[in-house]
Amino acid sequence: MKLIKKILMIICVLVIIVGMFILGKNGLNYQEGYSRNILLETAKQYTFFIAISTAIIVIYYVIRYSKQGIIKVLVTSILGILGAMALMLAILAITRMQINRLFFAIMLTTYVSSIIVLSSNFEENT
Repeated sequence: MKLIKKILMIICVLVIIVGMFILGKNGLNYQEGYSRNILLETAKQYTFFIAISTAIIVIYYVIRYSKQGIIKVLVTSILGILGAMALMLAILAITRMQINRLFFAIMLTTYVSSIIVLSSNFEENT
């Protein structure tokens, strides 16, 4: 089982590297009538609330699972959430999906899914 997890982690890292290379080279594929400015304006609406909720969730994880090590839980939580978001951005860049109003729904779903998986992982290790 540990070998499968290691292989999946290597695949995820490779997808993120390739996706970020493509993203840096080509940029995002915006739908007609949807520009970078609209994307940034919409993201500003979400940023404050996501930052606060992430901080509260990470603090909860640190308190609840402190027996596993505070630093380990903190680093795992932050890297898990950021890693999931980076993986999703990489997949969107590789597939050249058009950026439209569904983009934020996909990113929020990824965010919530990563929190659920982290919680499940911490509970499993308790």
